[in-house]
Amino acid sequence: MTTQQNQTREAVIALSPVQSTVQITKELNMAGYNRIDRVDYQEALIQAVQARKPQIIIVTSELPGRKTMNEMFSEIAEASPNTKVIFISKSIPEDIILNLYLAANLCAWLLSERADRTLSFAIESAEAAQLFLDFAINKSIRNLVNEKQSVLTNANANFGNLELLTEREAEVLKYLSEGLNYKSVAQKLFISESTVKTHINNVFTKLKVNDRTQAVLYALKHDLESLMRVTMNNSKTAVSK
Repeated sequence: MTTQQNQTREAVIALSPVQSTVQITKELNMAGYNRIDRVDYQEALIQAVQARKPQIIIVTSELPGRKTMNEMFSEIAEASPNTKVIFISKSIPEDIILNLYLAANLCAWLLSERADRTLSFAIESAEAAQLFLDFAINKSIRNLVNEKQSVLTNANANFGNLELLTEREAEVLKYLSEGLNYKSVAQKLFISESTVKTHINNVFTKLKVNDRTQAVLYALKHDLESLMRVTMNNSKTAVSK
């Protein structure tokens, strides 16, 4: 038996208690995963990720719990940065679609109506560190970007004034771009939710955008990490003076 065959390959399936794991387990076994755990609620998933650091997680939007999927993705990434996530949803949540798409640990997003037929492709994408999207989700993302594209070409957009953002405003924008909601950002930065809202309103004003999606697109276009470096350097320069 080879070393690869001896190696434990772990996966966690996170479904609602009434959902079946038969097809998912079969696909994972075929892909070489030899330890597969099942959890039925969000807290158990986070505990499993912290304890086992699985290579892959398959999670559905119907998993019971109080956290948003953005929060779940963020906590999974924090607990195990190398764990890849396959997300299966019943519908396409237009209000958070961009944030889910941008999650660093997302390797596939499937719709439940076609998941049985596309799961094997999703697992292959996880193995190759690539991204696989159901065609309907891909179309929705393209439509959203096209709809918001005006913010990237609008003559009124203040693209040359990244330096107007304070370090804290840049931090808030960074976390929002990673999919966190206002409450989670507040917890990360040890500030109140109202303060987070004040900061993001300032970001909207300074960048001349109208909503969170436009702000995220702006951050992507102009390289958010560079934005962070610019604002941090500006803060240090101000302090030294």
